[in-house]
Amino acid sequence: MKKMHMKKSLPILITLIFGFSSVSFANFISPGTGVRYDLSALVAASGGDVQFNGTEYLVQDTITISANDTLEITENVTVKFSTTSFWEIKGVLIINPHTNVLLTAQDINNRFLGIKLDNSVGSIIKKMTMEYANSLQLFDSSPLIDSCIFRNNSLNLNFGRSVINLFRSKAIISNSLFENNYRIPFNGGGNIANAPRIIGCTFSNNNAANENKPTINLGQSGSNDTTFILNNIFLQSAVRSGAIAFLPIGNLNTVITGNTILNNRYGISLSGGSNVNALISYNHIEGNNIEGDPALGGSGIAFSGGSASSHQNTIVTGNLLKNNLWGITIQNFAQPNLGNLSNADTTDDGKNHFINNTNISRPGLDLFNKTPDDIFAQGNYWYSDDPIVIESKIFHKIDSAGAGLVNYSDYLLPVSLLSFDAVYNNRKVNLRWQTTAEVNSSKFEIQRSLNGTDFTRISSINAIGNSQQINNYAYADEDFNNLSSSLYYRLKLIDADLNFKYSKVVSVSLPNEGNKSIPYHSK
Repeated sequence: MKKMHMKKSLPILITLIFGFSSVSFANFISPGTGVRYDLSALVAASGGDVQFNGTEYLVQDTITISANDTLEITENVTVKFSTTSFWEIKGVLIINPHTNVLLTAQDINNRFLGIKLDNSVGSIIKKMTMEYANSLQLFDSSPLIDSCIFRNNSLNLNFGRSVINLFRSKAIISNSLFENNYRIPFNGGGNIANAPRIIGCTFSNNNAANENKPTINLGQSGSNDTTFILNNIFLQSAVRSGAIAFLPIGNLNTVITGNTILNNRYGISLSGGSNVNALISYNHIEGNNIEGDPALGGSGIAFSGGSASSHQNTIVTGNLLKNNLWGITIQNFAQPNLGNLSNADTTDDGKNHFINNTNISRPGLDLFNKTPDDIFAQGNYWYSDDPIVIESKIFHKIDSAGAGLVNYSDYLLPVSLLSFDAVYNNRKVNLRWQTTAEVNSSKFEIQRSLNGTDFTRISSINAIGNSQQINNYAYADEDFNNLSSSLYYRLKLIDADLNFKYSKVVSVSLPNEGNKSIPYHSK
């Protein structure tokens, strides 16, 4: 029986926001009669609230584009805002220049407020850089935001609490960069239904305020919508910043797939019971340990919440969890599905890779089940093929009678060799081998021996890397010059972290003159 190490509860680092404070100004208000403005037309119509100095446009006070009206910018321009000004868009905002539109502050030390879309339908924002503002607020608005840069924003709490504030929004935000912002990039209230699609974005060095919040901080999606977080890159932010967290009051449907999450306080945090329907798949979650305190965070993926009669409907599959303080932590009654090979469903077949997750209080722990419920975690790779070593990486009923049992049977081996043979033919020894599964594999080193004991490397072949299909490999050895009447071969199977193991040894007898082929003999 291993010594039990109890861990303090990991907090869900998320803040509930039930609305947004707003600053109310009124200066130029468009008539709402279907007028379509570009910046030059706005200069002519605004009575000095928008000016042009020959090189830049200057916004001196709040500009409201009413419902039915449009503001369209299709040229490369710079727009500078006074400190208390912002654009309020109740109609349509189109930004789609050849290269870039820069929205910035006249005084970067005092900044401007930003942009507010309020019941805007059909807005498109592309190739825009917004800097030294506070927030882009989306109230009942679901624009397309693509190929934009948001930097040095989000300072004034009176106008939003993050770079992009969501309030009943289904915005698509794609291929954009969020860097060096004072607070977090995305925020939505726990009880507010938001279902954004955040795709292909990069997040770096945000949350200079060091608030206890993640980069993407959201609540419910609503019963009929789904939040997608796909193929983004999350790089290091402040010490107290995680990457993604949900704390929904209401129903959450979410897909979190294909993201790279590196060097944050934690990776993904998901709280709730049967109100949560989530797929967390094929994310690369590594080095999320920057605060260094395992009692406060450091999980690659953290689950909490639920009740004895209400568990999450969450599938976790195909993720790489490497060098975090914890691999996956499960608390309360969350009960995610980390791999169930006993059902017909193939979307929950495990395939998660756990590599070198460790902390001071519990070295080498990949899965921490601090719940009374049993957890399915079949079909995963635990960085070992030794059952005793794998068991040491999991905290569950074996360690504490009050914890549920983790079923981690049918675990993946680094490389599963289906066959390995050697055949002499036409003055060559043809080596062939097949793998049925590869996890984190790097290469096969081919070794030869004259006596079956002392082996020398003769070549190497790159491995597929990660595969659950049959893969065929071959190598022809022609450089032995009748060194011996018998030759012996083995494979050194090397993974991406330079760990290795050896295959069985196969041998061939070199033929007498006239013999064409001698089958191999396994030793």
